[in-house]
Amino acid sequence: MDGLNRLSMESIGSPLAVRVDFHEEIGSTQQRARELARENAPHGTLVISRVQRSGRGRLGRNWGSPPGGLWMSVVLRLDLAPHLTPRVTPAAAVGVAKALRGFGVEARIKWPNDLLVKERKVCGILAESGGRDPDRFVVLGIGINANVDPQDLGASSGHATTLRSELGRDVDLLELLGAVLRNLDFEIGRLRDFGAIMDDWRALDCTLGRRVRVRRFGEAVEGKALDLGPEGQLIIQTDSGPVEVFEGDVEHLRQEGL
Repeated sequence: MDGLNRLSMESIGSPLAVRVDFHEEIGSTQQRARELARENAPHGTLVISRVQRSGRGRLGRNWGSPPGGLWMSVVLRLDLAPHLTPRVTPAAAVGVAKALRGFGVEARIKWPNDLLVKERKVCGILAESGGRDPDRFVVLGIGINANVDPQDLGASSGHATTLRSELGRDVDLLELLGAVLRNLDFEIGRLRDFGAIMDDWRALDCTLGRRVRVRRFGEAVEGKALDLGPEGQLIIQTDSGPVEVFEGDVEHLRQEGL
């Protein structure tokens, strides 16, 4: 067994696991967490499942979620102005990357919300806001390919990796969860000090300096990823000048021509 159960997870003592909604199998932890948030679930409500039948990432993409991964969503109620809630995604990426590096996995951040190891995806992050004042919330979903084999994820060949394949062994999922929650809580606690989060993001990044293609709103923006703006937007140097991109699907292009 992986050591995950409601009591063991609550015993971690994390502010992000004050209430644990644990499942052997579920359609989507993200959907379940949104339902609980609409029912006034408190900050730190953690939804976690051994298996997701219909996990999803950005743009509604399917996210393979077999046994052995860490599939979770947490309800956040933040004392933060609505226009600042997009900070949650880069903060979470920094926190999870730090946690994985603590296990010896050299995870790097691909803008805006993926963690890669040697250009292969090991973790996806999805933050979705909802509700209205005073009941606004953010549901933060995290999927980590942990004790599984890449071929079991349903991803295209060579596009995904796992902690098992990188380390040559399995990790303790309860220990991994504890590390993720500790780092997330720290990063979320400094959302107002966003410049410091961005400095850490740059140190962990694998997108800046690359030639990229970003698809958004039915069009593609192509050029060199120069830097991040003050709210985490990607600044791309195109042939016609710099362009700021706040969201989109990023493709790392070949390095020739940089």
